[in-house]
Amino acid sequence: MRMFTRRVFSKEEIKELFAETNKAIAELAESQKKTDAQLKETDAQLKETDAQLKETDAQLKETAKQIAETDAQLKETDAQLKENAKQIAETDASLKRLGKYHGGLSNNVGSAIEEFFYNALKKKRTLNGIRFDHVERNWGKKGYKQDDEFDIVMLNGTAISVIEVKLQAHKDDIDKILTKQKKRFNEIFPEYKDYEQHWALATFSIDKNLRKKAQASGLTVLRRDGDLLEYNPPMPCGK
Repeated sequence: MRMFTRRVFSKEEIKELFAETNKAIAELAESQKKTDAQLKETDAQLKETDAQLKETDAQLKETAKQIAETDAQLKETDAQLKENAKQIAETDASLKRLGKYHGGLSNNVGSAIEEFFYNALKKKRTLNGIRFDHVERNWGKKGYKQDDEFDIVMLNGTAISVIEVKLQAHKDDIDKILTKQKKRFNEIFPEYKDYEQHWALATFSIDKNLRKKAQASGLTVLRRDGDLLEYNPPMPCGK
């Protein structure tokens, strides 16, 4: 088992981190709009890519509405993003470069979101009424791929909680966590098969109906509420 030690960030540092994250998400949303316009002008071979970017654009627009002060940040960056868009050539090479840029920015956003939930859970150390001794981030085992790491894991001598972190939750995430990830976790860590296992979804954005569905399926749902953590435990069967 690989253990990680992380510095605990202060509330002010977390606020500053989310200010930067909000700006990065806003820049990504506006840049994605320009990418959609460029993809419409490409040939039929890029139609599939165009559809994927449109879907991403819609997701980012919905997320942007839920982030405070996004409008002010978009106004400050709009002129710069328009100028950047003019410099992007309508070629396959330029689209690949743009894809790499988006990928790097998405990774930064994802890391910031994980940092928020990790710090909040490490401070709280309690989930579903259980006190945990250890809270680890990017939990994996030597010899396995990075894809086999789990975002956040809380552990004591008899119970373990595995938390998947998402910027925005989707309906497919519920089944993925409770089937694919749960199966893979027990394959990699058979020593925890007999532990009392708790599975959770931590997200900045989740539809009310989807949240209820996740709880009814046995997932704990953790949401950001300003600088605080909102806790939604699993529902009893039939509720």
